[in-house]
Amino acid sequence: MELLGRWDDLSRKRPSKPIKSKEKVLDIQDYLKYKNERDYILFLIGVTTGYRAGDLVKLKVRDIKEALKRGEFTIYEGKKMNSKNIREKNRKPRSVELLPKVAKILKEYIRDKRDYEYMFQSRKGNNQPIGVQAVSNILKNAAEYFGLYNISAHSMRKTYAYKIYIDSGCDIVAVKELLGHRSIEETKAYIGLDREKYHQYSKALNDFVRWYLFF
Repeated sequence: MELLGRWDDLSRKRPSKPIKSKEKVLDIQDYLKYKNERDYILFLIGVTTGYRAGDLVKLKVRDIKEALKRGEFTIYEGKKMNSKNIREKNRKPRSVELLPKVAKILKEYIRDKRDYEYMFQSRKGNNQPIGVQAVSNILKNAAEYFGLYNISAHSMRKTYAYKIYIDSGCDIVAVKELLGHRSIEETKAYIGLDREKYHQYSKALNDFVRWYLFF
C-alpha cells in the first residue's frame, strides 16, 4: 500500500506538457467557449502571451483596457518579483504584443464590465479571482476530452513557447529570451525537448533488434 501511495505521488508530479497540435489548441478553444466564455478568454490570452496563470488570474478589466490602448500587455511577473535570486534591477516588466484578433475579442468581452472587476472571477465570493488550481482542473478536463493528458494551467505558457520554437525554425535562444529563462538548458527542459530527443533516440535503437516470428 505504501508503494502504491508513492507511485500515486510520482504520477501526480509529472510535468505539464505543451499542446503541440494547432488543431487541438483550436479544439480546446471551441470547447471552452461552449462551456464558459471566461475560461475561453483566459486560455486565449494564455496561449498568445505566454504569461503564467498566476499572473493572468490577477488581471482586472482596467489592465485589459490599458493593453488595448497600448497594443501590448505589460506585466510585472509574480515569479520574478518574488524571487530572491533575481536582482532588483533585473525585475523588469515583460511586454507582449496584443494580437489584433485577440484585441477584438477582448473589446467585446469587457464591454459591460467595470474597471475594478477581475477578468476571471471565481464563482465563490464577490469579485474574487479564480484560483490557478481551478484553471488547471478546467484545462485538464478540456484536454482529456480530446485525448490529451498532463495538461494544466502551466500548459498555456508551454504551448506558447513551443509554438514560438517551431515557427522560429527551432530558435531556442529566441524562446529563452521571450520566456526570460537564465539558460538554454532550462528552456529545453521547459518545453520538453530533452524528453522528445530521448524518445527519438530510443526508437532508433530498434535497428539493433532483428524481428523473428515464432510459431
